[in-house]
Amino acid sequence: MLANREIATPGKRYRVSAADGARITREMAPQSPVLHTLATGRIVVCAEARVADNGDRRVRISSPGGWMDARDIEPASPLPPHGLDFETFLERHRQVAPGDYYGLDFPFTMAMFLEFGPSFLTEAFRAAGTIAQDNAVTEIVELKSLGKMGASENAFLTVAYAKPEPGLSEKLFAKFPPVEEQHKFGLSHMAHGEIAMHEFSRHAALPVPMAKYYYGEYSSRTTNYLLITERIPFGEPPVEPAHLKGWDHLLPEVEDHYAVLARAQARLAAAHKTGTLGDDVEEVFPFARSARYFRPIDDPGKQVDKLIDFVGRVAPQIFVEEGRDPAFLARWREDLLYGLAHRDEVIAYLHGDVDYVSFCHPNLNPDNAWFWRDPAGELHAGLLDWGGAGQVSIAQALSGMLMMVDPERHLRIVRMVLDLFAEGYAAQGGPVLDRDELYLQYKASLFSTALGTIVGMVVDLLPAFSEDDYRAMEDRFDRRLLESGLYAAIVWIDDMLREWHDDLTPADACRIVVERVAAADAVPAA
Repeated sequence: MLANREIATPGKRYRVSAADGARITREMAPQSPVLHTLATGRIVVCAEARVADNGDRRVRISSPGGWMDARDIEPASPLPPHGLDFETFLERHRQVAPGDYYGLDFPFTMAMFLEFGPSFLTEAFRAAGTIAQDNAVTEIVELKSLGKMGASENAFLTVAYAKPEPGLSEKLFAKFPPVEEQHKFGLSHMAHGEIAMHEFSRHAALPVPMAKYYYGEYSSRTTNYLLITERIPFGEPPVEPAHLKGWDHLLPEVEDHYAVLARAQARLAAAHKTGTLGDDVEEVFPFARSARYFRPIDDPGKQVDKLIDFVGRVAPQIFVEEGRDPAFLARWREDLLYGLAHRDEVIAYLHGDVDYVSFCHPNLNPDNAWFWRDPAGELHAGLLDWGGAGQVSIAQALSGMLMMVDPERHLRIVRMVLDLFAEGYAAQGGPVLDRDELYLQYKASLFSTALGTIVGMVVDLLPAFSEDDYRAMEDRFDRRLLESGLYAAIVWIDDMLREWHDDLTPADACRIVVERVAAADAVPAA
């Protein structure tokens, strides 16, 4: 247990050490109603700690929300390292290794998958409980790549079984790590979250629909993974066709779609806080481990200059008019470098108040969901692509969700989503968030999500066309941009330019955060 004069620290992990477990009460007073009882060994995160007038030390925990006696906990063991450094990754990522969940060697490329063949799938599906022990996969009928660049290599998988079973589909969907080495390493820290989420979904009471799980495996030794789920019937009524990231101009009733996603995110986050997801979330998805970090940028000034030159000289006509002004671009350059330089302070601040951290989908764009309307016409969504899922700054999760909204509607939809999330989060049992604080955190979080990625990676993709080609483009809807895949990147940059023409800019928010962090550091310890 904690020492007599010691009190828990917000944001720190603790282990229930009381022999008979810990009672979680609704209010700080020990006599208030008991909401949960946590078994010895469970891990909790401190949200708040107080000493009552009578000397009782009480701790409010993040999940399941409530208060407990500080004498019932002790500091948890440090978390083991997560992921691999680049040198170790290079040594191991081509190796076949047993997975963490079922202990099976598994394929992690499409070619390897075909080599492993039906016998592997039979063993894998039996191990996962997808098929009965007396059933088998007799044939891989088709493995067809979707041919789209993204966070994974995706394919349609069609199989044949020895015999049918209720609910067992032959039409499946498979995900593999990216092939390109640097891209694979850059995304390797997110892979565990997706497989863990699908495994978690097998027993958790999730408040959002997910694709039916068939098999998943992840190797912490190599960071390789394989995921097989049902295939969502996009375009088959009532399911809408698949939507593309950044192509909101083709999305009917776009506000309705973002509203549905905001409410789904709120249900998920609130279910974590109330304990509906179970009391083992912390063991599977440790606090703040899913925080979004961009890789260090070797020469941020050089990268920012490339971005400024592209917006101001090479292709100004494809961006919002206010973002082309040389005086604005000079200020923007200063702001970007400031925000990128203070990345660590901002990320720490975003995870400093536990109420603003919860279990979230970190990238809930419309392309990572499927949508349908019920007979009454109400829109619903199921959630896909859970890479990086876990406990993360809510602001980071929302900025990941809003990174490529249709530019002309971007700022309006941002405000709508933040309001809907906060309302739903509180209404379903989560903490009541201060709207101004959430808005500030959203703005500051953009440096750790959108802007870090744009400066660190996206600007290097822009020379796919010559300067003459760009000058010949009338606007961002030029066929060449749409067909190349660069359209979404242009939307992303344009959205960020518009963020700087709002009442509170990301740079304003970042400076406020840095000032608060410095002020807090200057306060002597009690």
